[in-house]
Amino acid sequence: MKLSFSTLACVDWDLPKIAELADEWGYDGVELRVSGNQHVSPDLSQEERKSIRRLFSRYGLAIPCLAAYTRFAFSEKERRQDNIEELKRVIDLAHDLECPYVRTFGANSDQLFDQETLVEWIAHALMTVDDYAASRGVRVLLETHDVLSRGVDVKRVFEKTGPISAGVLWDVKHPLMKGEAVGETIEHIGDLVYHVHIKDWLTVPGLDQERLLLVGAGELPLAAILEHLEDINYKGYLSLEWEKLWHPDIEDSYIAIYQYAEKMKALIKV
Repeated sequence: MKLSFSTLACVDWDLPKIAELADEWGYDGVELRVSGNQHVSPDLSQEERKSIRRLFSRYGLAIPCLAAYTRFAFSEKERRQDNIEELKRVIDLAHDLECPYVRTFGANSDQLFDQETLVEWIAHALMTVDDYAASRGVRVLLETHDVLSRGVDVKRVFEKTGPISAGVLWDVKHPLMKGEAVGETIEHIGDLVYHVHIKDWLTVPGLDQERLLLVGAGELPLAAILEHLEDINYKGYLSLEWEKLWHPDIEDSYIAIYQYAEKMKALIKV
């Protein structure tokens, strides 16, 4: 298994600093968040894309995944189609950056539609982009998130799609918070997992959300996660998703990213 971190942590860092520190601290790659105002965007020119690829190549770093923010839980067909077209633009960006995976969400947690309808819409979107992604050498990954946090729910989407090249990004926190044990998640989607998000947290009475902590300091069953990934012969990335952008009061990203590398290198073969 290999190590990366998401640029969700890197609120005030530019790409040269990110690449330099990733190399210095022993990372294998960096997962890039796709946003109009942070680091990478489908609006980048071809020259800008080549420059980013050269930067990461100079340090021997991969770009294992681009984190898109597309979703398909909209009653208006036009909005679903707009998100499909946006996802294709991110797929093109991934191709140009030599990045194998693009993350997508399925639905927001506040969607009021029944789950069967959501599953139909998401499955249709994945099938619609699948051939295009494959032709560009990219695989779309549906994240365990929001109303499709559990592996058992994500599996239903792929039962609808039939055999396609798309897979799953396993964000380890979300199924656990929905009451699905690590072994259950792997049982449902283990053969579909191509990328993994790691984060740790502690549920503290009186707070309105779980407090994110350095990996190893909270409730994350890290040993069980690594054991199950070994069992399925997972060779991909374990990507730290330090949500500094959304939670500015958590530990400084410089510390969190360094600590994660030191922690994980002691536990896995890198």
